[in-house]
Amino acid sequence: MVAYRLYMAPLRVAVIGAGPSGLIAARMLASRPQDFDFEVYERRDNIGGTWMYSEKTGLTENGYPVHSSIYKNLITNLPTDVMEFPDFPFPSDSKKFMHWKEVRDYIFAYADQFNLRKDIQLNTDVKSVKRITTKPVPSEAAHQSPNRPQWLVRTTALQGGGSKEKVFDAVLVCSGHYSVPHYPDIPGQESFNGVHLHSHDYRHPEPYAGKRVLLMGAFQSAFDIMKDLYPHASEVIISLSELDGLCLGELYKKGLLPHNVRTTTFPQAINGSVVTFTDGDTLEPDVIIFCTGYEYSFPFLDASCDVTVSEGKRIQPLFKHMIHSRYHTLMFIGMPFTGLEFPLAYLQVPIALMILDGSLALPSEQDINKETEADYRDRLASGQKPRHAHKYAFPPRWSYTVYCDEIATFAKIDNVMQPKYRSFEVVIAAMLKNMMTYRDYSVSDSHLECHHSP
Repeated sequence: MVAYRLYMAPLRVAVIGAGPSGLIAARMLASRPQDFDFEVYERRDNIGGTWMYSEKTGLTENGYPVHSSIYKNLITNLPTDVMEFPDFPFPSDSKKFMHWKEVRDYIFAYADQFNLRKDIQLNTDVKSVKRITTKPVPSEAAHQSPNRPQWLVRTTALQGGGSKEKVFDAVLVCSGHYSVPHYPDIPGQESFNGVHLHSHDYRHPEPYAGKRVLLMGAFQSAFDIMKDLYPHASEVIISLSELDGLCLGELYKKGLLPHNVRTTTFPQAINGSVVTFTDGDTLEPDVIIFCTGYEYSFPFLDASCDVTVSEGKRIQPLFKHMIHSRYHTLMFIGMPFTGLEFPLAYLQVPIALMILDGSLALPSEQDINKETEADYRDRLASGQKPRHAHKYAFPPRWSYTVYCDEIATFAKIDNVMQPKYRSFEVVIAAMLKNMMTYRDYSVSDSHLECHHSP
């Protein structure tokens, strides 16, 4: 590998999104003013990303999709010592699992502690990012190459109107991936004549009082919405996918779920009011809530960026789940699902800046693509689905710790996430032991009682 020669003029960097990842990127860029000029663009009127709760669903007053997937009574599903940024702890009197408002306030405190708000352009929509080739001035010639193009970013001010265009040397996409709902393809689902919505649009349990509610999905959102709903609904049925990642089926068999909650298999067809499941059972629910996850979506990326998203779940071409394989100055922060996403940018952003400043060289495009494709093929061979391309929930090879270890080793930097591993392992073990009580766990040796398989 041949490293780029260090540049002479500061690099201009655009950061898209002011959620946790965008704020971490802003902080690290701001700490190196001699190396980077940057701007952060946020479409909403405040920072925080998905942690900025909104009563609204559907479209905002500006006509954009509502970004947040937070519901009114949400309590975090990970403890504070796992979620917190490595060098900015939650207040010492914080509860282990907290209401979303406390997380939002923590994010606000982080931004204020490091004076980040001044660098963020709120109410600013990124309309397009286009790859361009310009003739570099002599001071910039050292860091221009086919793998390091520049980017024309066009933005629109949502208050007052007006569009602007600006050329950047790099773009960090920090727009998150918990805002665009993913729906399964179930024959006849459009014929359902009851109430149906995605968990993205769930806000309150009261509208479902006395209703029979089918939750489609087997992961955290389905479980947490069930806990919010069951005191109000007449019955809650959790429809499990082939990967019962939280062992909810076993909890039901052991009688550990609430009296009006049960599990069943995944739907194979919907005909009007009747849902037929893969085991032949049928049900007539009043409400279906699709707790079926989210898709990656980057509508602002022009075709010249050469980025595709297959089935909404696989971003290509990405090296280490963050670096464009051909255009190394386009990077995606916080995309892999590891369970440690909240502070993950503390590893990813330093690596991104090392690539930009020339201190970390990358393999050839051919070698990058070969490694990436081999990992994807191995995932499929192990039984994972194409939608699992960026997911680290399949130990031991694709466990939650593997990704952090891998990229830290690649960049030869300290793994600041490692101290979180023990706490994360304990809470995962407590979840699998009894999801209904895991938030009461203590840090002790726990053992998994069911095994994940694709």
